[in-house]
Amino acid sequence: MTARQLRALRLARLVGAAAIVAAAFHHGRLAAAGVGDVTRHEVFVGLDLALAALLALRPRWALAPTIALTLQQSWSHGADLVASLQGPGPIDTSSALVIVFFPALVALLIVERGAGR
Repeated sequence: MTARQLRALRLARLVGAAAIVAAAFHHGRLAAAGVGDVTRHEVFVGLDLALAALLALRPRWALAPTIALTLQQSWSHGADLVASLQGPGPIDTSSALVIVFFPALVALLIVERGAGR
């Protein structure tokens, strides 16, 4: 893998970390407003920030937690997406994005790890 490709992978990983930080802020706003399950939102603030830090600082350590979070998010958001597809309402676009984002992040970490990073 060329140096340019490695830089592109690193940039993509850091963009992924930034997206997860944005999700943490979203969960924080929901918790502060008392929307939904406040405790769940608070837990996800911590999980998201911890994963973003691993992605930025220790990407090799991030693979297993990313896989675990991918499985959990796929179960939760996958069910929400299927329900939105079966119902008369609009498609749950945020769940669709989550379903695409996390497996792509896992793939990126695997490729980056295989490249010796």
